[in-house]
Amino acid sequence: MKPTIKATVLLLTIVSIFSCKPSQYAFQKEAPLQLTRAYFNNWTTGVKIGSTGVNIYLANLIPEKNITIDSVYFRKMKGKLQEEKGLYRSRLTKRLTNAEDNALTTTGFFPFKLGNRECVISYIESGVTKYHKVNYVEEKEGVYYPYGPPKD
Repeated sequence: MKPTIKATVLLLTIVSIFSCKPSQYAFQKEAPLQLTRAYFNNWTTGVKIGSTGVNIYLANLIPEKNITIDSVYFRKMKGKLQEEKGLYRSRLTKRLTNAEDNALTTTGFFPFKLGNRECVISYIESGVTKYHKVNYVEEKEGVYYPYGPPKD
């Protein structure tokens, strides 16, 4: 019986070694992009509409050639980043409105453990999605949209 136990332990050890792989959500130490400032503001809508969320802005986010900026992860929400007027931005929704075109960006699975003022930028390099952590996101004054957030 001892050889069977040894063989089982050896087999389990080998399987666990080969099944270990680096996390697909690992942060890049050196990201091929520059960022001067990140900031956000909370937003809310009128009671009848009832949605809330966060607008997040990445000022002067400049990717190197052949890099595509993709998404942002912030406070257990994920959203696509859109480029406009020298910055990238995303409207993240915490709670849905009754409007059918407003997408909820709160995720059930969130791959990162982040502080309240940290976010992660995902970008695509050579067909591979990579992640860069921003350690400080500044908070600005909130916004009230009585009739719902404006269309993008």
